Amino acid sequence: MSQAVTGVKSVELAPMGLNGAMPTTGWVKIVDIEDDSVSFTVPPLETLKFRVEEKGGVRFVLPGETEGATFAFKSLDLAGAKAKLLLGGDWDDVEQEYNYPANPDVLYLAVRLTSNAFQGKAFQLSIPAAAGTAGVANNFTKKGFIALSYSGEATTPADALGEAVSPWGYKFIDVPAIP
Repeated sequence: MSQAVTGVKSVELAPMGLNGAMPTTGWVKIVDIEDDSVSFTVPPLETLKFRVEEKGGVRFVLPGETEGATFAFKSLDLAGAKAKLLLGGDWDDVEQEYNYPANPDVLYLAVRLTSNAFQGKAFQLSIPAAAGTAGVANNFTKKGFIALSYSGEATTPADALGEAVSPWGYKFIDVPAIP
């Protein structure tokens, strides 16, 4: 049976786990995800082509540089704790006030996306170490909302021995039928 993926059920972020593994705790669920704002792009491996003098065409093709997979979304939820997670800075729960950092930085988080169920299965994307930046998007209009925007690139984490481990992966998980 083919495996198809449709829609977004949830996006979750957490502090990175140890030794290149996905974290088991600390997940923050992103809610109010703007329609059509979630993307995941895996650029193809660049190749190096070699030609030789005495033969026409390409003689050898070797792997070249790789670019990290990218992940992005926008959320209409501007809750201060989520703004702090995505943007850095400070959030005051009592005053309900957020302050952007004077010296913003790239923030490293684990990312987990779960799709809507299709034929009893859901797609679950895992990025153990995404180097991300965030901002505020959209216009202040009568018919719209501003949103937190996030864009991250999968980096290659290392295990306890310093060996590179997979920068991203996915699995299909069973979703119980609703009676």
